[in-house]
Amino acid sequence: MAVSVRSHRILIAEDDAVLRNLIQQVLATDGYAITAASDGREAKRLLGEESFSILLLDIGLPFIDGWTILADATGGTRPAIIVISARGDERDKVRALDLGADDYLTKPFGAPELLARIRAVLRRLDEGEGSGIVETGDLRIDLAKRTVHRNGIEVRLSPTEWLLLAELAVRPGEVVDQRTLLAKVWGSQYIGDTNYLRTFVLRLRRKLEKDPVHPVCIETIGRQGYRLSIVHQARC
Repeated sequence: MAVSVRSHRILIAEDDAVLRNLIQQVLATDGYAITAASDGREAKRLLGEESFSILLLDIGLPFIDGWTILADATGGTRPAIIVISARGDERDKVRALDLGADDYLTKPFGAPELLARIRAVLRRLDEGEGSGIVETGDLRIDLAKRTVHRNGIEVRLSPTEWLLLAELAVRPGEVVDQRTLLAKVWGSQYIGDTNYLRTFVLRLRRKLEKDPVHPVCIETIGRQGYRLSIVHQARC
């Protein structure tokens, strides 16, 4: 499915004026509608007042840092979040993903990489995966409406969490290997980045399983991949 650029608005939260202006120019040239914030306080205000598809979030923002904004950006109406940071430490990347980021981009980066990451996230926002309803344990997954309910209560998922769940739900009871999931959800360039996959599976389990440490619905199958189990008596 082609991504409709003009239908998406992007908020850039970056305190470096030179980098912020460069990003604005790159994205505007590619046809995106852009709003920019120079500090965390302004970014938080804009997030509360307007609707955005993507937030490009610098971690080292003044007044309110990116970690705080990331931790507070919960709920189904929040934008997809791509963290942009000079901190390339693996622990920072894992922390950002654990807090709900959809991607993590380390500075310095080029325009082609930034645009590719944005297109990948927008595909997760735009693409549906199959149709019909899958029920397992306490879960009811509606693939057409892109919703999931647990015990009748809707569970809010990020675009990336939803797409990962949908990839498993269209093949209930089947093992989907790690490379397939990484390629389908994040793109072929992520095939070797199993940290992304493990982190997002854990995020899904925290939201969907009764006991995330001993999952019933989303199973790990050796070193092969993951499976959405069809359970009826056992409860998630």
